[in-house]
Amino acid sequence: MYASKNPVPFTLDKSLEIPSIPLVLIRIIQALGEDASSAKELEKLILHDPALSARILRLANSAFYSFRTRVKTISHAISLLGINLVTSLAIGVNIFDSFTRGAKAEAALISKLWTHSCAVAVFVREIWMRRSPNEKEREFAFLCGLLHDLGKVVLFKTYPDHYGSIFALAKSENDPPISVYENESYGMDHAVIGEMLAKQWGFPPELGGVIRKHHDPPEHDVPMVSAVMLADLLAKELGIGYDGDDGLYECLDALQPRLNVSEAEYTHLKEFASRERENIEGFFQITS
Repeated sequence: MYASKNPVPFTLDKSLEIPSIPLVLIRIIQALGEDASSAKELEKLILHDPALSARILRLANSAFYSFRTRVKTISHAISLLGINLVTSLAIGVNIFDSFTRGAKAEAALISKLWTHSCAVAVFVREIWMRRSPNEKEREFAFLCGLLHDLGKVVLFKTYPDHYGSIFALAKSENDPPISVYENESYGMDHAVIGEMLAKQWGFPPELGGVIRKHHDPPEHDVPMVSAVMLADLLAKELGIGYDGDDGLYECLDALQPRLNVSEAEYTHLKEFASRERENIEGFFQITS
């Protein structure tokens, strides 16, 4: 059991060295709530960030999507990937870049967390695709998966050595989840902290709610939360990346009825996840 050293209560205030959110990201986040936001406007925002532009193009040309023609422009990438997916990717890449810039000893751990987050994003999108034909909902599911552990990135930035030791600690099936260690050390866990930052940065309330509730008991009435939890379980079961927990704390038997996922469907999801492992790990390399 981890013995907390010098617990430091966490507060999200002006004294905390949270990276300032890039202007391009502020505008992209604002566009999330604007149904009339156009692909042309998103293209303009992405083109203001050359590094982001390059990564979106690399992703569009990767084996992850296997398009027949080479994608050479952001507008072409948006038309192929979809405005909502490109928006989600732009947000995720910007956030992880902002928090990992300058990281040293903890960089490898954050890389594992980023890979895990990418896996959850891909899996929850697939889970939601089986529920809804609405493309915007599916890409929102992707964003929820990508950012569900946002609070852990905040803790890495705020207490790199201390949180790194908690994250890297070998935990057995009998040990509690990392949230327990976080509460002991900082007075709150990564789910609460992630929601706090989501509010501060102006994310849609629905996204903040999923971040906050993704470790709640599965008796809740928010299907998107259950979908993220199921995707999280799949990523852990397959060992794609690492999120600081060795145990599988999500209850599959409780999640499946919430999402009307039969045993056969879950088997297909696992097969899909296994097939996508290489692409997901490649996705991380593309977005790094």
